[in-house]
Amino acid sequence: MSADVLTQTRSLAFDAPKTDSSAGACESAGPGVEDVGGAMRNKLLPDDRAVHDWYRFVLSFPPHLVREYVKRFKLDGTHTVLDPFCGTGTTLVECKKLGIGSVGLEPSPMAHFASAVKVDWSVDGEALGGYADAVAATARQRLSEQGIAEHAQLPLFNGDQNHPHELCGLPEEQAKLLLTGSISPLPLHKALVLLQAIDERGSGAHRRFARLGLAKALVRSIGNLKFGPEVGVGKPKDDAPVVQAWHHCVTSMARELDALSPTKAPTCVLQADARDVGTVLAPETVDAVITSPPYPNGDRRHGRQLRAPVLPLRRGLRAPP
Repeated sequence: MSADVLTQTRSLAFDAPKTDSSAGACESAGPGVEDVGGAMRNKLLPDDRAVHDWYRFVLSFPPHLVREYVKRFKLDGTHTVLDPFCGTGTTLVECKKLGIGSVGLEPSPMAHFASAVKVDWSVDGEALGGYADAVAATARQRLSEQGIAEHAQLPLFNGDQNHPHELCGLPEEQAKLLLTGSISPLPLHKALVLLQAIDERGSGAHRRFARLGLAKALVRSIGNLKFGPEVGVGKPKDDAPVVQAWHHCVTSMARELDALSPTKAPTCVLQADARDVGTVLAPETVDAVITSPPYPNGDRRHGRQLRAPVLPLRRGLRAPP
């Protein structure tokens, strides 16, 4: 059974988060920074949750910041935006919503996977919802046959937490990649049973959405991670409603897919390092760069080092007024 989604999720949750700056408003696609109160300037607004919230870095910069720079650069459907540090795809998703072409580079396998799924709007939402229902039924049946309840029991009724079925776990090498205590044994077992059901059904596209939904549920509600803002391990959960949490994530994706406006804006996500941008993109193929470079140990020289490979790609690259 493949468990890559479990171990890769941990690496994504612990990647260095991106940071924000603030600016004005975008009239055409929801509120911009000028319309947002101070406490919300660096947060995901309720109106922006569709697609962006399928999976995000803990401190990703907000979509309304992308809209602000789209406005300042006076970008439209004739332009292409590059994000050489695209992470989980904030710039790419927002450009796609605005009908603007974009290209993203991301070396992390899990972050690249999340971005690629989030910009794939070709999947039929109703079919994805039906797939999620079928997978959930299969996983619940298997857990029931093992004598394991899907919903977490109240402590009074948990007894000694022994189960008639031996719990599954990760291979030793994969288990080493997890932060100690980041997920309890029973929720981990349920997640592995669910992952097997995911991989047995549906098309490749459906399975990709399902795996991303599981990654989100693992970080948000199934595991023991806490964010404040540093990532750590909180109070252990002896049990969690794994299938229910996952099913909610995927059916939410399905509803949002059906509600998205059609767009022909081309979007490309490459699993590549930003330092190799000159080898993966042709010269003069982008009009603007909207990104937030990670600064190792706060060293902003890292961003300046990237100007050499990025600038030759520009096609009338603009600076905001």
